[in-house]
Amino acid sequence: MIQKKIKKILTAFAVIISIAGTMFSSCNYLDIEPYVMDMFTLDTIFSKQEYVQAYLNNVYSYLADNGSFRGNPGNNNLTMPWTPISDECVSGYKRMNYHSYPVWCNNELTPENFYSFDRWNTFYEGIRKANTFIMRVNECQEASTLRRMEWTGEATFVKAMCYFELMLAWGPIPIVPEKPADLDTPLDELMPERSTWDECSNYVESLLKRAIELLPETRLDNSEIGKATKNAARAVLSRLTLYTASPLFNGQNAEFSGFKNNAGVPYLNPEKSMEKWAKAVAVAKELVDLKPNDLYTVPIMANTPKAPVPAAEQANFPAGAGGIDHYHSYKDMFDGECIQVSVNPELLFTKQRSDVTEYGRYMDPGMIEGWSGMYMPQRMVDAYYMADGRDINNASDEYKYDRTGYTERDSTFSGDRSTNGFTLLTGTRKWYVNREIRFYATVAFHNSFYPSTSSPETLIGADGKTAKYFSNSVSGKEAAAQRSATLGEEYPMTGYLCRKFNHYEDSWLSNGRRKLKYGINYRMAEVYLNYVEAMNELSPGETYTVDNISVSRNEDEMKRCFNLIRHRAGLPGITDADVADYETMKKLIERERLLEMMWEGRRYFDVRRNKTAVIYENEPVMGLDVSARTSEQEKFFTIIKATERNYLYKVFTTRQTFWPIPKHEIDKNYNLDQMPGY
Repeated sequence: MIQKKIKKILTAFAVIISIAGTMFSSCNYLDIEPYVMDMFTLDTIFSKQEYVQAYLNNVYSYLADNGSFRGNPGNNNLTMPWTPISDECVSGYKRMNYHSYPVWCNNELTPENFYSFDRWNTFYEGIRKANTFIMRVNECQEASTLRRMEWTGEATFVKAMCYFELMLAWGPIPIVPEKPADLDTPLDELMPERSTWDECSNYVESLLKRAIELLPETRLDNSEIGKATKNAARAVLSRLTLYTASPLFNGQNAEFSGFKNNAGVPYLNPEKSMEKWAKAVAVAKELVDLKPNDLYTVPIMANTPKAPVPAAEQANFPAGAGGIDHYHSYKDMFDGECIQVSVNPELLFTKQRSDVTEYGRYMDPGMIEGWSGMYMPQRMVDAYYMADGRDINNASDEYKYDRTGYTERDSTFSGDRSTNGFTLLTGTRKWYVNREIRFYATVAFHNSFYPSTSSPETLIGADGKTAKYFSNSVSGKEAAAQRSATLGEEYPMTGYLCRKFNHYEDSWLSNGRRKLKYGINYRMAEVYLNYVEAMNELSPGETYTVDNISVSRNEDEMKRCFNLIRHRAGLPGITDADVADYETMKKLIERERLLEMMWEGRRYFDVRRNKTAVIYENEPVMGLDVSARTSEQEKFFTIIKATERNYLYKVFTTRQTFWPIPKHEIDKNYNLDQMPGY
């Protein structure tokens, strides 16, 4: 008993120092002298306007970089691995110090070892620094009242984002005190237990609403891109409320019936509430009303393909699919061609100093010295529509899905072959012909042409600027095997890479260059889809009132917003019959979210919140036979289970719904309930 009391006392003291230390510095928690010195430092910092701005910039550094998903310890940006550990991607890397994505996919993650993705304490440190800023910013009398209000809004926004990132990974989490603890604080208050998901959601919602009150509507110019605005906070609130209304958090979670806090309250709401869906509609509606048609578009070009849409949908965008180049309207946002973020109405929040430019190397083919470490499964490739919006298994005679044969001529659209256009080369498998525009903007299939205008001609190899994935090709398996042992997995093991983030200038060869890109955290296309998804869940004929806003299932509005996404991609819109049928719309929304936001980090959460991960992440990873050599062309195009590495598989069990809390955190706080299954 005495030993237990001593342990509790020591634990309490450690927790007090931990909370105080992280509130005021990043010093060692038990190193008291630096903590005292930091008190003096903070007094100095909050007396000078320039120091306060520098401190706020540091608070911003705790925002996750959603433009990149690589787990590299040498990468200074705060990345999370959502794309490589979802069913939209598979990684050939399995390095224990970093790039350890298969540890998640193979259900091998343990609380004892998170490898390079233990961000629990990092996000809480960001929260505590934001709290410090909010508590002390008004000490800076050099700054105007308006400036201090905006600063407070920015710090509140970052704080909300850090909490949300924790929730996305760990589900229900502890909400920490906003003020530092002292020695008189009771031990149990120093060791907060998890709050329920609804408590977390409501708290983060309150932070975002406070941020909306304080933040400016817009930023002045590109020098302020990356700073929060009202619309950025509204976008986060839209994603948060949609997720909270979703089945996992709203009544369809029987597998977690035993996951309760000390008072016996379930961490996940066991009863469905239609009001949550109504709130998600109301929140999205505010942004949709403010930005009714705000998708990024590029004017039609001389060789823009004609969108195969009905006559009634041929008006110029946004009324129809006409007047725009669909390829560049989609792709230019991601590859850096749209240089001025401030002129893109679709972007709601982007990350300054994103890793997305360097991250692109993991997707680029070997002939331009890309690393080819992340691949697209065959199921993702097959999910894309034909050009006229039909499924590959129900293709029309005009836009045929040809499972055999190869193209007999080159064809270029949406620009020039040598620069910004897309070229479908002679000898390309015909099942890549007649596909929707987002397919060409995203999927790098065998025989894909890369203009790579900055590649020195003297360094171009035998395959030129064409990505060939035969085993004996420059971008294939045998070439990778000639590299060092740690790089032998760098070839497209499913027969597909992603080109969504590749600019036509990009090259990784010596003296080549890369177009600077920005990391997109939130964009308007997602909000339109949030709006439609939430509205589809409302009972027909019912009206709900949320914060004095009345919402109902408005089929005309659902159709309009959904068709903005379809028409921007050059696809026919959905019909009145589609939108009138709940189940049809549910399937269409799920697929549209997948295709529109492919490799943007949303899929991981979509399949969990909608309870479909158990379906998709337990399917075998399929691809092409990349062991085939040039002389075995037909063998190459055989669809097989990916077996290039024994860890190229996905598996999903209930315990993978959320991450386990790291053991070192459980050891410090005996009130923390571990995720079931760990």
